[in-house]
Formats: sequence, structure tokens, C-alpha cells
Amino acid sequence: MMDIGNWGKQYSMENIIGCEYNMDNGYVEVYYSDGNVLWLKCEEIEANLHTTEQSLAKLHKLLDDNPIEYVAMALSGEQQAYCDIEADMVKGMFCTIVQGYLKQEYSKAMAEALAREFFRYES
Repeated sequence: MMDIGNWGKQYSMENIIGCEYNMDNGYVEVYYSDGNVLWLKCEEIEANLHTTEQSLAKLHKLLDDNPIEYVAMALSGEQQAYCDIEADMVKGMFCTIVQGYLKQEYSKAMAEALAREFFRYES
């Protein structure tokens, strides 16, 4: 298996004719116009990321809905930034939701529990 840090140097988005996520083996298969195929093992890519439950869920949704974007971020090293942005958004939304429950006179502990429950089902 290749070093993740060298992906961007060895492979690029140029000449990609298609890609698809194979959920049976956990790889994204990237097909190049010259006949080469690149297999990206998602588990190994994601093992190096600092994620939250929500950011990982968004990354997996991207993988299912638009694997070419997932590949573009993996090859460019932008997946961590994507996860960080998602985590920051969730953190801000979490505080807003807690404040809403506090205004409804829930205790702080109950407001935080309800906000966590919201994100558990939102992912």
C-alpha cells in the first residue's frame, strides 16, 4: 500500500474517466484514460483523519453520492479541512440548539442531552 502523503504526487485528477465506491471491499476504484486503475482503501485514508461522528457521516455520504469529490479531496489532502469545517459547523449548531432548549427552561444537562440526541439522528 502506498504512502498516503505521496498520493498527490503519484496520482492526479487529470485523465480520470470514472470512479465508483465498492462497498463490498471498501475501496474507491478510480479509472484513468490510459487504462490504469487506482484503488483507494477508504478505511486507511480515514484512519489518518481527526473526525467527529458527524464529519465522518458527511464524508461517507459524499463517498456514496459523489465518489469523484471524495477522490479529489483524498488526492489533494483536503479531507481533513472538510472534516474540520463540518466539526466547526456542528459545534456552532450544537451551542445554538442548547441555547434554544435553555430558553425553554430545560436544565443545562437536559439541553445538552437533547442536542446530542438531535445530532445522533441527524447524521
